[in-house]
Amino acid sequence: MGFDNGSEAYDLSLFEETAGISMSSAEKRSKKRKKSGKIISISKGSSAKAQRRKKNPLMIFSVTLLTVLVAAVAITIVQFNAELNEVNDMIQQENARLGELQNEQAQYRLTIDSFMTDDFVRDYAETKLGMVPAGNAQKRFISLSDGDKGEILSDETTSNVFTAMMDAFSGAFL
Repeated sequence: MGFDNGSEAYDLSLFEETAGISMSSAEKRSKKRKKSGKIISISKGSSAKAQRRKKNPLMIFSVTLLTVLVAAVAITIVQFNAELNEVNDMIQQENARLGELQNEQAQYRLTIDSFMTDDFVRDYAETKLGMVPAGNAQKRFISLSDGDKGEILSDETTSNVFTAMMDAFSGAFL
């Protein structure tokens, strides 16, 4: 006596008793297995174990360590980029300030040069300070009796190839 509503989800014939012999539940299950090979009975405890995935502590540690390393590298890169941007901004500000100061210095130099012409200095020296231009009578020539002298100091260390190369690079070797 099976109930059929268009789906074959339940087979009620398995629950019927046969000719006065009552079957135990284990026998019914084994009979059910024989009829349909696709149904497998699993106890409640073993199904939880089968569904649980085995966790490898070494794999968990290595994935965690890799994640931490990637995060640390990313944070370091972002931090260094931020510091680099700040330093670049400071350099640009100081370069702009340097340009402004150089322009100001050029303006001051032009102003000073316009006031301090040769004629202005000569007039000031003559009128305010009472100075006169130097004449031939005021000039005195000196002569060196022995002439120019040059003295070579000899270094008593032995020279080898290495000292000659060092002297060549330092500019002492001519």
